[in-house]
Amino acid sequence: MDGPQMTARQEQTEVLVLGGGMAGLCAAISALEKGAQVLILEKGTRLGGSMWLSNGLIWTFADPGQVRKEIPDGDQALQDFLVDGLTDALVWLVSQGVELEPEQTFQWYGRGRQSNPAQMAPVLVERVQALGGRMLLGTAMQNLLTRDGAVTGVMAYDEQGALEIRADAVILATGGFQGNTELVARYITPYADSMYLRSNPCSTGDGFIAALDIGAAVTPLLNTFYGHALAAPPARFNAFQFQDMSQKYGRMAVALNLEGRRFADESAGTGEERLNFHLASQPRATAVYIVDAAIAEMSSSRYNPAPRVAISRARTAGGPIIDADNLDELAEKLHAWGLPPLEVLKSLQAYNAAVKSGSGDRLQPARRGNAFALEKPPFTAVLVRAAITYTCGGLRADLDMRVLRRASSISMLPMVTAELSEIQTAAIPNLYVAGCDLGGFSNRGYMGGLSQALVTGRAAGTAAASAMV
Repeated sequence: MDGPQMTARQEQTEVLVLGGGMAGLCAAISALEKGAQVLILEKGTRLGGSMWLSNGLIWTFADPGQVRKEIPDGDQALQDFLVDGLTDALVWLVSQGVELEPEQTFQWYGRGRQSNPAQMAPVLVERVQALGGRMLLGTAMQNLLTRDGAVTGVMAYDEQGALEIRADAVILATGGFQGNTELVARYITPYADSMYLRSNPCSTGDGFIAALDIGAAVTPLLNTFYGHALAAPPARFNAFQFQDMSQKYGRMAVALNLEGRRFADESAGTGEERLNFHLASQPRATAVYIVDAAIAEMSSSRYNPAPRVAISRARTAGGPIIDADNLDELAEKLHAWGLPPLEVLKSLQAYNAAVKSGSGDRLQPARRGNAFALEKPPFTAVLVRAAITYTCGGLRADLDMRVLRRASSISMLPMVTAELSEIQTAAIPNLYVAGCDLGGFSNRGYMGGLSQALVTGRAAGTAAASAMV
């Protein structure tokens, strides 16, 4: 016979923010500035999320036209919202006490300002506290509570058990689903269990799953994500070394899978994140990045040092690295990692021949940029694994960050051409989203994770608080 049923403890607030990373903190501050009572639930033992692990550059594209060129399959309204909103958002961030360097250009397409995560994270936490916000750490949401189709709060759990929290508005800022191996395997790659998680360990799709359970709509391209390849095991490093261990030179290298074949245009996209995306679908989510002595000295920016630097860091961490004086020797040595030497040599020779003849675009896969032949010894091969920082597909929302209802939305796939009169969407009352729980921005490209968290966090907090007026 079952024992007596325990009644869940209860809390009440006006705005409930689920997740205490950058998006959640910015949402909480914005709601507090509007006069709302705010409670933050954070699953982990600290606030700040993956902001702590970033390089601190808050950037996005400088021109919407460049976004269309580099990320044509994103939600254009959301992308424009981010590009147009970043300047004001950075001014607002400074007003909170965050220290930022002057605006700078990033690569050939972006702009932004440099922060110090170690200064920014505690400042935002202190700002929430100064404005009267409350925070509960070690408290994870389980599901959303609804009544007549409207969200009324959440059921959460902490070390004491069940906690029912009633709220006038709920903001999902739980950070995507990259930490959920089952969801990553379902949507992204069958090799999910081989990938590195290049972010905090708490973002396991809690907000995404809970919203789907009450009928939320999702964006296309749930298989897309942002990340950079890291030095493969037995390399040993901690989360604060993710930046140092990232092998961002991949777009200048030649990348071979474990079958000894090229599998993508290494130069595609605005950075190595596009190659890393394709790498995730290769056997064991593992590949080899190969450079020669000339490529090893090339540097593209402050944030992408010469390959030699990243390789040296990987070597120091115990990462698998092979050096050789010629390509025949390199191919033979790669057999130790399971690659077939004849296939390796065939791939490298075909690549060199095409690049030297100026016909890299005829290769399969093509090589349309950074067409550098492997000619100058020594040659270096680094074993790398795909790493996922955050998922780019997620919940659908309008520009007030209101989560849209699946049953009231039509397909927005680009091949569907609907009459204007047929276009319809409807929001789930009282439910908002911020950060990378919201999909539609980066997809196969990358618009900047901290900027997305900042701009959408502000928008969600403002909208949630304003809706109660």
